[in-house]
Amino acid sequence: MANRILVVEDDSNIEQLVTFKLKNSGFEVFNARNGKEALDFLQKNSVDLVVTDVMMPVMGGKELVMELKKDPKTRSIPTVMLTSRTLEKEIVEGFELGVEDYIKKPFSPQEFIVRIKTVLARRKT
Repeated sequence: MANRILVVEDDSNIEQLVTFKLKNSGFEVFNARNGKEALDFLQKNSVDLVVTDVMMPVMGGKELVMELKKDPKTRSIPTVMLTSRTLEKEIVEGFELGVEDYIKKPFSPQEFIVRIKTVLARRKT
């Protein structure tokens, strides 16, 4: 059975690229445009990983991760930040929130897939 990944991204170009690469790598992919849509989706569905942008309208990625970590149903879902915010302080803050990886835009699609597979493999051990 394919791993289920929720991609939370408001930029349609990035969302399409990420979705395409993940699907071509054998993942089942779902999409949300912001953190609120992601939380609504996760109330009814389960996933193996959340990939989220940081800056989005309505609810950003950091707020989403905080909400996921508060809820016993979602706290164990690994999260990966995908963002153009590259200041060390922001990266450290993401890891302190509990994200498993932080991928900087622009990114190599091949590196992106390897990082996703690595996060999922770590969760299985």
